[in-house]
Order: sequence, then C-alpha cells, then structure tokens
Amino acid sequence: MQPGDAIIGLPSSGLHSNGYTLARAALEGLPLGEDPEGRLGRPLGDVLLDPTEIYVKPVLELLRSEVEVRGLAHITSGGLGNLQRLAAEVGYEIDSPLPVPPIFELIRECGGVSDKEMHEVFNMGCGFCVLVAPDDEDAVLDLLRRHHPAAQRIGAATPATPA
Repeated sequence: MQPGDAIIGLPSSGLHSNGYTLARAALEGLPLGEDPEGRLGRPLGDVLLDPTEIYVKPVLELLRSEVEVRGLAHITSGGLGNLQRLAAEVGYEIDSPLPVPPIFELIRECGGVSDKEMHEVFNMGCGFCVLVAPDDEDAVLDLLRRHHPAAQRIGAATPATPA
C-alpha cells in the first residue's frame, strides 16, 4: 500500500456481530415489535436480527480479477480503526464515509453513547474495506457494485504520521 491508494467501503447490513451488549443496554425497554418514532422503517426486533453481511463472494471475485488488491480489512469492533491492522507504512483518511444506518443513531441517542465509543464498538455502516491503486478504483467499484450497489470510495491512504 502507498499514499494515494483508494479505500473502497462496502456497506454493512447493520450491527453485524459486534456491539450487542452495548446495543441491548442502550435500547433496553424499547418495544421490539415497534419502530421507535418511525425511524427504522420496520420493527426494532427485525433490525436487530438482520444477518451479518458476508463479503466472501465479491472479495474472491476481486482477488481473481486483474486488479492488484493492496489491502483488505473487515470492519468489526474497532470500526475503521481496523485499517491500522494492515501491515503498511501509511495512514488513512476517511473523507466520504458510507451513510450511518438509523439503528446506530438510535443506540447513540437512547444510550447516551459518545461518538468516539460508537466508532470504537460498531462498524457505523461500513462492513469491509478494499484498498487499491487509484488507477484501479473505477474497475473495482464496477465489480463490487454488482454485489453491493452502495459500495463507494470512502477515503485514501495517506503518508504515515510519525508515532
């Protein structure tokens, strides 16, 4: 990876497998069969039971393509900070994040959870990231959008900052 590489984000399907302890505490007492204030578009219980999105098929397709994939990161607990787990001498700037699903805003408000903690515990709408050279960005987006139409460039690798 090198500065300028594109970070492509794939949307999550919701909470995925992380943060249910915090979500349960924040949402305690809300009726699972209802949509609080019409914010979720369906009952809360249904939203909480959304299955975790699995990214294997599009990622395997991408790895089998002609594109040089420079980095892959599953965004779980730790949020976009998981990009730091990639063994690379670069930093990361997220300048166009994916939309945050309403369930996360509901958890934040009902539980009085700080923005920092929300981003440390939840994926906040981005479930997986792919890093590629800027010249490959359009081809990667074309391929990934066949599986995840809302995939988008969310940022770029930057020069590493001294510790």
